[in-house]
Amino acid sequence: MMKMLFNIMTVVFCLSLSACNYGIFDWNKQNIDKTIGYKKLNSCVSSQQNIARTALEGNYSKTIDDDILYKCLDKSSYKFKSDPKYK
Repeated sequence: MMKMLFNIMTVVFCLSLSACNYGIFDWNKQNIDKTIGYKKLNSCVSSQQNIARTALEGNYSKTIDDDILYKCLDKSSYKFKSDPKYK
């Protein structure tokens, strides 16, 4: 019985290690840029920063840049033009 339990645990352990190599489990986030959340965040940030740069021209600053990042993190459908803070 103990030998059978040991064999089952060994097989499970080996399968989990092979799953890590094939990207099923990405513990250290090497492929984070391929995740849906990252793509949505990146799309939101880049598009809204471009809109803000165009709208504010010389008044665009690092603070606004950070604000857009945090708002896109909070809500991926954030729109700079509808933000009451910048109207």
